[in-house]
Amino acid sequence: MKKFLFFSPKIVKNVVLFFLVCVACSCSNNGGEDNPTNPNDIKGNVTVSLTPEKSKRQLNPMQGWVIYASIRGGDLSSDFWQKYDNFDSSDGKIKVSDYATTLYIRGSWADFNPRRGVYVWQANCDTEAAKNFRLLAKGAKERGLRLAFTFVVDSRDKHWNCTPDYVKEDGAKGYRTVTGSFTGWSPYPDDPVFQKDYASFLTDFAKVFNDPKTTQFISGFGLGKWGEGHTLIYSTGDATPRQKTFDWITSLMSRLFTKVPIVVNYHRCLLSTTDYTTSESDLDFAGALVSQAVNKGFSLRHDAFGMKHYYSDWERGIAQIYHFKVPIIMEGGWVEGSHGDAIKSDGYHNFAEVRQGEFSEGKVAHVNMMDLRYSSNVNTGETHSWFNSAFNLVKEFISDGGYRLYPDQVSVPRSITTGTKVAIRSRWINLGWGYCPTNIPQWNQKYKVCFALLDKSTNRPVFKYIDVAPCLNEWVKGNPKEYNTSFTVNGVKAGDYTWAVGLVDTTDDNIGIDISVLDSYKTPEGWVKLHDVSVR
Repeated sequence: MKKFLFFSPKIVKNVVLFFLVCVACSCSNNGGEDNPTNPNDIKGNVTVSLTPEKSKRQLNPMQGWVIYASIRGGDLSSDFWQKYDNFDSSDGKIKVSDYATTLYIRGSWADFNPRRGVYVWQANCDTEAAKNFRLLAKGAKERGLRLAFTFVVDSRDKHWNCTPDYVKEDGAKGYRTVTGSFTGWSPYPDDPVFQKDYASFLTDFAKVFNDPKTTQFISGFGLGKWGEGHTLIYSTGDATPRQKTFDWITSLMSRLFTKVPIVVNYHRCLLSTTDYTTSESDLDFAGALVSQAVNKGFSLRHDAFGMKHYYSDWERGIAQIYHFKVPIIMEGGWVEGSHGDAIKSDGYHNFAEVRQGEFSEGKVAHVNMMDLRYSSNVNTGETHSWFNSAFNLVKEFISDGGYRLYPDQVSVPRSITTGTKVAIRSRWINLGWGYCPTNIPQWNQKYKVCFALLDKSTNRPVFKYIDVAPCLNEWVKGNPKEYNTSFTVNGVKAGDYTWAVGLVDTTDDNIGIDISVLDSYKTPEGWVKLHDVSVR
């Protein structure tokens, strides 16, 4: 299937011409270096070689560092963004959002939904959590960050109820637990009243946030301890409802979140009544649940990277099974503010070693995203530790982690005649250890290679050809992919233009993924200029 889009050229006044700086280029408007004597070149074409950009942060979807924040009351200071914009690091003052792609907002269901039909994203919600949510969401948008979310249903280890009061008032059955002086209540996850109310909340949430321009991912089910999907307490007192509950929540979320990735924790006790097991049958069952979730469209995460007891051979095996099949998100396990000397049980002497342990484990798992967890005290905690004890690893992940895509060579015609076919050859490389997950159902291969003719005065496309054959998820480090494509150029006036290439989002045919080449090659919209071409 071939897809064409034609645009009438427009003259735009007062546009500053986009000049490209390229050493040894024979054409001033080339994006890369000419190789006119390439013996493998297509007749009448010129091969352009492009230099990759290897260090700058890219705001591409489902990759990069994730900033954490909570919307709960005193857990968030009103000067959150000011602190994060003036953050102490081993390199001096830095702006944390310059290194991240995502703001991950964690909170209890009751925080997001204090009363029936009332939600923190609505203007009429006046709770402290709502004010915090608006502060965070506004700041994220201003800094170019997408949002991610986790909801917590279970009140254990909390000093407040994580489930809204109306759920209990509706007749949901549950259990009480004590944390300090607080007696909390949580619903049984298999209770039908709870499931009905929770489904209603998620449905209303999805109406607003099933939007890839706003939302990066939805993480976890919200069930179990800390919302991580383990140590559940069912109405039966045992794990009998485990599979049925799993089927309910995975089916619900995959039905609601059709445009943004949903993520399940590949925990060895996924929806079990315990938090740890070495039983082979238990591990096999958990592995089967992970497989079922992936088959329903879930991607993966784990929240104990670097914890050698909780992240070991079974977890590495799961990551090995699914790497380059679904994206994997990393969260570290050890917490500087509360775990202290406990890290010595894993052989770490300090939190610099913890950060290295998390990073190394993430690299083995080919993770696409890593975490910058939040502490109300910016002088301690995981974000502070990364930027002060391991800033080199922060930079290394930006350079080498996730995915970083570019064409090192593109062969394009020097001249074309309208109504006749042109032939283009391109070779694409992924410099990152992760992958671009265009194969997940929420994306459905919507990101595609697009060749364009740019108006020389505006740098805007007057013609686009979207090649549906290349699948970006197949571009993995160390395995360049080469493509030959041909198409007919029609509807373009005679004159001089510039060949360009981009990775477009086919839902709107605009640039959707930033190509990792030097800025001097790019237009403001992200098209990578290749070579001048005359149209007859």
